[in-house]
Amino acid sequence: MDATIRNPWTNGLRCAGLLMLGAVVLSLVTEAPEPFGLFLCPVPAVAVTWLAWRALSSRLRVSRDGIRSRGLGRTRFVAWDDLVVVESGIDWWTNGALWECPVAILFDGSVVTLTGVHGLRSEGESRVDRIAKDLNRMCDER
Repeated sequence: MDATIRNPWTNGLRCAGLLMLGAVVLSLVTEAPEPFGLFLCPVPAVAVTWLAWRALSSRLRVSRDGIRSRGLGRTRFVAWDDLVVVESGIDWWTNGALWECPVAILFDGSVVTLTGVHGLRSEGESRVDRIAKDLNRMCDER
């Protein structure tokens, strides 16, 4: 039952955006006055490299224990026993209305955004909708 779900093209877009932002930040830091620029330069470079790595390696990992999602910010875990349903939802906070991601609804009523896979919102059935169906089927089989 172990499976990894990735969406490489959206991961690539997020990584490219972070790298462009990092280039702008580094150009601003290098323009800082001489005593401060030397100390500030490695900090943004390390931060941007770490965020770019997280963007490129974000994924959903499905195992016998549950669903583990690794995104930009943190890794989240949802056990099969706690899961009611997985839906395709809009992640307003990080992606706006154009992007969707799987959202896990738990028995206690809480909603967990599974941050590993995102896709463009579409009128018909999207890839994220198919992923949500597959995750619900796996949950029912448990």
